[in-house]
Amino acid sequence: MTDRALEWMSYRRSGKIGDLPAGLVGTASERRFVDDAVTLGHAEWTAPNAWQIAPPVLAGLPRNGGIAAALCGARTPKLLDALAAACSAAGTHLSAERHGDRPATVMVVASSQELLAYTAARAGIPLQTEAAIRILACTPSVRLWPRTPCPMVQGRVETVRRFSRSKMHWVSSTLAEAAAASAGFFRIQRDWDWVSLIKSSPQDAALIDDRAGRMAAAAKCKVVRWAPDSGTLSLPAQLYPPGIMARGMALCSGGLPRFDRETRQIAFAGVRPEHLRLFLALTGLRLI
Repeated sequence: MTDRALEWMSYRRSGKIGDLPAGLVGTASERRFVDDAVTLGHAEWTAPNAWQIAPPVLAGLPRNGGIAAALCGARTPKLLDALAAACSAAGTHLSAERHGDRPATVMVVASSQELLAYTAARAGIPLQTEAAIRILACTPSVRLWPRTPCPMVQGRVETVRRFSRSKMHWVSSTLAEAAAASAGFFRIQRDWDWVSLIKSSPQDAALIDDRAGRMAAAAKCKVVRWAPDSGTLSLPAQLYPPGIMARGMALCSGGLPRFDRETRQIAFAGVRPEHLRLFLALTGLRLI
């Protein structure tokens, strides 16, 4: 994702995945492009294939040695100029950290909460203090994540997969196994689409968000690592948090999680003990 792409989205305000100019997306797919923007608080999904830009906000985040906030939402040259002028007048520091194909992380660092609030007010941008904690505190747990009861898939299907708790990835399955299962998370390819089904008994199936379903299937597994010195939280990439939970974790640092291709792990930075406790309570996962 590039800075120009975020600027384009800011002026466009809303659209569909296919509207994104290919030349602005970089190496990422259009869907991944928008999904990353949603995780970072720049946009919202309004439908499976449609997005809307979010209003600009300074998201306060934990930072050793100072008070900081990341700029989320719509980003135009005029808004950046206003923020730079406000930082200059308030004596706060404005920085931009580049991330290849993704927009730069624009950060304001102040010596006090009062100066940060003054900077935000002068720039005309709302300030949300402790954004990560507040988002996570309002996020439903995976156990209570929205589910839509539905009849079990029947008839001819193309592919059936089950999410394996022991392997932490998808394994081949059958429709008969899925129908008889008293628990588990399945992805089933019908003639025209894929459905994500979670089972709570042989008779009960429900549609659920794919990421939430994998988290639910992995409940009570010891798969989370946390390094208190660096504030890094890592877990299998297949357990990428769903929706608003991913945003809360990303706003611990203001950036997306790192992906390690060799270990197939993702790592969130800036995670403090209070974030860790909330994350474990929401997901049902356990520390290694």
